[in-house]
Amino acid sequence: MVGATFGVVARQSGLEPIQIIGMSLLVFAGASQFAMVQLFAESSPVPIVVASVLFINLRHLLMATSLRPQVERLPLARRLLAAFVLTDESFAMATRDFRRGGRGLAYYLAFAVTLYVLWNLATIAGAVLGGAIGDPRRLGIDFAITATFVGIVVLAVRRRSDILVAIVAAAISGALALLGAPTVAVITGGAIAPAIAVFSRR
Repeated sequence: MVGATFGVVARQSGLEPIQIIGMSLLVFAGASQFAMVQLFAESSPVPIVVASVLFINLRHLLMATSLRPQVERLPLARRLLAAFVLTDESFAMATRDFRRGGRGLAYYLAFAVTLYVLWNLATIAGAVLGGAIGDPRRLGIDFAITATFVGIVVLAVRRRSDILVAIVAAAISGALALLGAPTVAVITGGAIAPAIAVFSRR
């Protein structure tokens, strides 16, 4: 659903299908891809687009650090594959599996690679149908990525401090988005949440 939403939004922002499909194949980072489309639509300079994507994806460093004990003994090729398909969704599912006693990365890789394939198929569908759907907000599909992240947060909550982190980060991001800075909101929320988590646990 989120992949199709991206395809629709990107198509309606003026990108060609080949550009949209190439972005999903090579970047594969939902929040960053939505931010890229918005910045391209606003004719932002390329350095701003690149810097924004890098900042948004900095959270992947934290996720990769968390998964390091499971991947550090793997061959280089498998480690690179695991890094490429790392997303918020696959990290959440892998963490859940490890908490239940899972060992190794078979579960993670199966889920992550499947998600990659489905994301790209959905992107193609959205890019092809994007011109015929009209305003995606009319159908509510623009809320799909928000709903996905809400689900991830709910699955990850284990302590009261986790609830505090989610509420504070959501409040700050929401306020920035309402002020007209959605890209800054994503970057700020992603940077503040880990800091709050570390502080609250100390």
